[in-house]
Amino acid sequence: MWQLKVRAGNLASWLRHLTSVRGFHANISQMLLMYRYHRTPFTTLLRNMLDVLSRYEARFTFAVVASIATGELLDLVRDGGHEIASHSLYHVKHRGLPFKTQMSYIKRSRELLQVKGAAVQGFRAPYNSYDLNTFRCLDELGFTYDAGVRRGEHFQGLSRPFHLIIDGAESRFLSYPVSHLSDELLDKLPGKTVLKLFTREIDEVPDDGVSVLQLHPVRVGQSFFLGFLDSLVDYSACRGFSMPTLTEVAEGKAELPAICLSGDVDCLSFSDYMRRI
Repeated sequence: MWQLKVRAGNLASWLRHLTSVRGFHANISQMLLMYRYHRTPFTTLLRNMLDVLSRYEARFTFAVVASIATGELLDLVRDGGHEIASHSLYHVKHRGLPFKTQMSYIKRSRELLQVKGAAVQGFRAPYNSYDLNTFRCLDELGFTYDAGVRRGEHFQGLSRPFHLIIDGAESRFLSYPVSHLSDELLDKLPGKTVLKLFTREIDEVPDDGVSVLQLHPVRVGQSFFLGFLDSLVDYSACRGFSMPTLTEVAEGKAELPAICLSGDVDCLSFSDYMRRI
């Protein structure tokens, strides 16, 4: 009975925190959705994705939170010819964190992933949350690219990776302007509607351009969303786009135009999700 009260108290505290941060209805809805998605083992979701991608010889860049990465996950990705990037050590917003804290998280994430066999060249900040210190860390650590800057006001119309200006000098790493579209739309809209939005984005990529599309394995790996993933990859292939990893584009080894498929791995289970929150 005492243990039950403690667990109930922890859940109540967690729900109060969630409510204060995101609002009650949004939090409960998101929690239930993640519980539903994580009922399928993550390795099953990953294999579902990889089966679709292999049919089109498409490559995917997985941005992985190092603290939850497993050898099995990294082996599956590597054996399929795909790429692992850093999604930091923990899934926390980097904007506003001290330089030393961000440096520790980003450096340790890459080291941990490399120890487990991943050749890490790129980074994406959790929640796409950056500040100048984040970019300073990436430059100092010698990353090849960052893939989290959205196509907002400052990067409107860009279709190629570019160098940021950091403290008056050009960054050593490349930044990818990532599409504002995300597979999260599948939680709210019919799959055909979301597919139409994505294909419209693909149609707008110039002959020498690159578009980075955001697809989360925990979602597009679900059996009921595999049709969406298959249709999206098939459309890109039929339009003549290559689908390389982000490193292949950064190193000039990819044919253009290119559609880069990329997504975050920040939870392998529902318990991971709850700890993250």
